[in-house]
Amino acid sequence: MCAVITGLSIHRYKSFHPTVAHPIHFEANTPPQPVFLYGINGAGKSAIGEVIQGLAGKEAELAHCALQTSNNAEYRILVYNQRFVDKVIRTAAGVPGIFTIGVQDASTQAEIEEKQAETEKLEGQSAALEAKIQQTINAGKAVRDIAIAGAWKAHSDHDQGPFRDLMKGFHSDRQKFFEELDTCTVADDVELDDLDRLKQRLADANSTESSQPRISLDLTGLAIVEADAIWGEVIAVSAASRLAPLIEKWGNSDWVGQGRKFAHDPECPFCQQHLPAGFAEDLALLLEGDRQSKLDRIQSLSDTYAQRVAEIEVAAKAMLEQTFSKEEPGLEQAWDLYHAQIKANAASMLSKIEKPGESGVLEASDAEGLTKVIGTVNERITQFNNRVADRAAERERIKTMFWKIMRRERAPVYDTYKAGKDPLVEVLKKHREDKAEVSKALTAVAARLTELRRVQSGVAASVEKINSRLARMGIASYSIARKAGEGNLYCLARPGQAEGDMNSLSEGEKTLISFLYYLECLGGSDSAEAGAVDLGRTIAVIDDPISSLSHNFVFDIASIIYGELIKPEEGTPRPRQVIVLTHNLFFLHEVLRQTIGGSDLAKASKKCQLLRVLKSEHTKVVPMKAAELMNDYQALWQVLRDARDSNMPAIMVPNAMRCILEHFFWFTHQEDKFKEALKKVGDEDATFAPLARYLDRGSHKDGINITVMDFNQYDLNYYFTKFQAVFVAAGFGDHYSANMGAVEEPSAA
Repeated sequence: MCAVITGLSIHRYKSFHPTVAHPIHFEANTPPQPVFLYGINGAGKSAIGEVIQGLAGKEAELAHCALQTSNNAEYRILVYNQRFVDKVIRTAAGVPGIFTIGVQDASTQAEIEEKQAETEKLEGQSAALEAKIQQTINAGKAVRDIAIAGAWKAHSDHDQGPFRDLMKGFHSDRQKFFEELDTCTVADDVELDDLDRLKQRLADANSTESSQPRISLDLTGLAIVEADAIWGEVIAVSAASRLAPLIEKWGNSDWVGQGRKFAHDPECPFCQQHLPAGFAEDLALLLEGDRQSKLDRIQSLSDTYAQRVAEIEVAAKAMLEQTFSKEEPGLEQAWDLYHAQIKANAASMLSKIEKPGESGVLEASDAEGLTKVIGTVNERITQFNNRVADRAAERERIKTMFWKIMRRERAPVYDTYKAGKDPLVEVLKKHREDKAEVSKALTAVAARLTELRRVQSGVAASVEKINSRLARMGIASYSIARKAGEGNLYCLARPGQAEGDMNSLSEGEKTLISFLYYLECLGGSDSAEAGAVDLGRTIAVIDDPISSLSHNFVFDIASIIYGELIKPEEGTPRPRQVIVLTHNLFFLHEVLRQTIGGSDLAKASKKCQLLRVLKSEHTKVVPMKAAELMNDYQALWQVLRDARDSNMPAIMVPNAMRCILEHFFWFTHQEDKFKEALKKVGDEDATFAPLARYLDRGSHKDGINITVMDFNQYDLNYYFTKFQAVFVAAGFGDHYSANMGAVEEPSAA
């Protein structure tokens, strides 16, 4: 698609709305079609051209408005309007500036055309690569968006929990969170805390508790008692007693020892028989001596052991009440196991006291499990003390650990992202390298074109071309000539006058000269320093080029615009886009008819874009069909009906009639029938000649057009009678009747 102006946005300028921007849409067709905007004087038409001119010149006061081009391309925009006229026709005599269009050398032109074709090809390649670059960027963005959403789940999972503050600064920006989390990559073999452990650490760091003492349990004194060999020794009675053989026969010295305390009377405490003489002495000899010493030792060891167990139980109870001990369930289990062992040993010792004659083995208590759990608790206490010693540093360590945990959890998201992104990065790199090469080639071609066009430039040829145009248009009263002593400045030269006097120029002459100057500027430049320009990258905006011109020049200007700008001869450079603004329906009709290539207005939308500039409270621009040009035509009929009904001054009638006839016969291409009808009515009434001459003139008066006849000599009835007669003579009597409501045929008079 060729790049053109595709739209304007205007507000706070002249008759446009002060606050609400009004958009104006221009169609971007291939090849570019001309745009025609029609609006009556005061509708805001000229303001549109001024805004385009101001935006092209980057005027600060119009920065609030906007101009859009397809592909966002920048083009040279040249506007013909009153500002342009004022710039060209200055108070000092002369037309300033130097034209850079000259007679083109054939071989140079051939190379220019070759370079222009190469430029278009390279621009197409550049646009295609830019599209690929954007497509790749969009694909990368889509991959990234998916990854960002996946990584954000880590935030969502912990946003309402105890770890929320560890994500401070990342609650509202998903991309920032995504990028930060990616910096926390951790190897798979690195050991990390689980979340429960981290939660406890965070609670410790946020607590107000002071350092805690380590726990301990003194188990000394037990092992030595448990290891004494006496627990496995059989403690027998003394062999020196005469009762020893009997006791040995019974094998129950422990029972005898237990019954000794009951023998206080001469009778046996068990059978109540009289004891033999000397029995007490024999019993004492049996049980005392070495046996008693061992029994005393067993009792002493048992008492010592029981006392240590009681002391350890008290210490264990205090230990288990400590905060960190309560948080370690294994500690109480280990204590219960160990406690059961030492209690069992204490019971075995009591049994040995009761039955010293029995041999047994006392199991040594195993404190390894209890000691290990105590070490674990103390390790936690040490860590806690370290944390509370520098809470800020601990919180920072917790934060680092937490982000590593989240990153490990989201590792599949980042792996997928990298797998999708890396190929796109390579493709994007290649596209950008290719585009850089194309841009380099474009720069080289542009430099060559500039040099070629500089070779073509010629001031004399430009001036000669303008003067030739004036001559072809039948103007011999002035021409453009170099101003004496002013180097590159030019002025108007009149026959018999050394230098042109700008004050003597009419408004029509100023319009014509400035428009011809504008045509030269389109393909050249108005200063020597500006260098060569590319007409193919120029947009022409023309605002009422026929203002104050006589009717004959209207058709000349329309032909120039169509033949040189809209559709020049094959191989001739043309502007990229042509935009014409006018208030003159005849001019619009002429340039429209040439553009369409016939009289069928239905074809207009295929060859150009028509827009209408309207103003109620504020200016607006709306699409227009060629058929809608007749809307103003109906308004002219309303003028006649109002005058007929005495609601409009009679002086308005002749001009309205003339405009109606021009509208009807010219827009329907019935000019020949119009001429024939005037002649027929004139042949029937000689007094019709002055009115016929007036009705057959253009819509613009030339200063004497309306004064050549005194319309007061005719009454309104005469006007309407002859006006109706023209339509009847041309065969369109019904058209007159439909618009005026007339039913009677006109009289022969």
